[in-house]
Amino acid sequence: MMPARKARKSAQPSAAPADQDAVAECAAQLRKIGDKLNLQQKLLNVLYKLFSPGT
Repeated sequence: MMPARKARKSAQPSAAPADQDAVAECAAQLRKIGDKLNLQQKLLNVLYKLFSPGT
């Protein structure tokens, strides 16, 4: 029989302002990267539909 899992500790205390700034900057950069990849994928889908031999 497996022992019961312990409950996780409650949320950690708020991070320092410098940490929050770093997290916000990282999130912004990831969002930009995601937007670029999304645009590339949309363009590829359009090109595929235009040049697909099945259509």
